[in-house]
Amino acid sequence: MKERFFFVLFLFYSLFFSQGCSWLADMPRTLWGSSIRALENARLNALSRSYICSFDDCFDAVLSLGRNESMYVPYTKRKVFDVFLKDRIRACIVVMGVKGNIDTTEVGIFFYPSGKNAIRVDVSSLSSIAKEKVADSVFKELDMRFKRVL
Repeated sequence: MKERFFFVLFLFYSLFFSQGCSWLADMPRTLWGSSIRALENARLNALSRSYICSFDDCFDAVLSLGRNESMYVPYTKRKVFDVFLKDRIRACIVVMGVKGNIDTTEVGIFFYPSGKNAIRVDVSSLSSIAKEKVADSVFKELDMRFKRVL
């Protein structure tokens, strides 16, 4: 009986306290379906490029590729994905509906300041094929609009 009590106590501790309280803050997002934790963890293998532009211009350029975005941008005639989540405060866009992949495959696009007047764009996903397709489209669009940092 004593062993069971300690086992349950150990299990409770390892599930709830060993990860800090980040799981608690992210739980409502996970239940709602807007958690980007897996995409953030996949950033280790992200495809990245940096551009000389403002955050808002870069963010809007990527949004212009979304089929469900109504913004008119003269450069973009092609719409390549559906925007699932856009968050300027967290500096990320999550897209789905990439052609040739399951409709629910998520791809995260993250924006980071990278030096003076430069933004680094990271594209990450658990699917390498979806990640490469989105990165190709995003980087092609950004290459047309902004100067790349080498």
